[in-house]
Amino acid sequence: MKPHDSDHGVLAPASDFRPSNDLLSDVLRFVQLSGERVFTAELGPGFDVLFQPGAACIHVIQQGSIDIEAEGGSPLRLSAGDIAVLPHAVQYTLSDGPRRGPNERTTLEVGPAGVQAAVLRHGSGSPVARTISATFQFENKGGVSPLLKLLPDIIHIARDADQSAVLIRDVAQFLVLETTEQEPGAALMISRVIDILIIRSLRTWARSLGTRQGWIGALADARVSRAVAALHRDPTRSWTVEDLASVAGMSRSRFAELFLEAVGEPPLRYLHRWRLAMASDLLRRSTLPVGEIAHSIGYESEAAFSRAFKTMFGTTPRDARSAH
Repeated sequence: MKPHDSDHGVLAPASDFRPSNDLLSDVLRFVQLSGERVFTAELGPGFDVLFQPGAACIHVIQQGSIDIEAEGGSPLRLSAGDIAVLPHAVQYTLSDGPRRGPNERTTLEVGPAGVQAAVLRHGSGSPVARTISATFQFENKGGVSPLLKLLPDIIHIARDADQSAVLIRDVAQFLVLETTEQEPGAALMISRVIDILIIRSLRTWARSLGTRQGWIGALADARVSRAVAALHRDPTRSWTVEDLASVAGMSRSRFAELFLEAVGEPPLRYLHRWRLAMASDLLRRSTLPVGEIAHSIGYESEAAFSRAFKTMFGTTPRDARSAH
């Protein structure tokens, strides 16, 4: 084993190459993360808020304890200082604990359009729990849905996860200030600050990952992350496993083993998926002929591209374009 193949966190000079854009930035740039609205929640005893599927959301718990439960999942108890990110448009509830009977509480239902007021209030009496919350969207979900599906319904960051959790809470406070003062440029500032909250939250969460599939698994290992980022930035290059191992600063055999362990599939198969995700995005955003898109992502024939596209997305490239 070469010295720079060590798993002890010390990388030899061959592994010190850092691409100009990290993998998380690359993925988020492709999906076009966009911050939307900010609201605070003041929740009294007996609160039970049902959010219908709509925008993605982040909740930073300021006070008290809150049970959050996505449809089909189990309740997760959040305490002051915890952060919850819901990256998908799923139905979920915020409550003060398990329901004890069908008539013992009243549910406040938030529709798909989300919270329209600056303050969301529910429950009886003085607030026992407070949040700073914000909605956001992934604008380009169609082309990269296989990537986004790997994110869980609820991303939980504990208040004592690391120093990043403190930073997220501080940024959330700034977000409230910007929303309250409404100075010139506030709308753009709010959107950008929400972006920062989501990116920092995903980065903090990624560090806690064990073995996961796809780009999420790659985030857990800096060497694999560098290789995947290189694939994303130059997907039409005739990559070999040896090329990618060099970017990672590892031997070919060790890189192939670690990539499969982290990402869940071999490097060149992952590259194939990423190329098709790019093709889906081009079909949506451009008027390029299907054959030209096929060649632009490395296919020699439109027929081969169409077969591969249908296998991945369940529809032909032409039908996908018509649907858009």
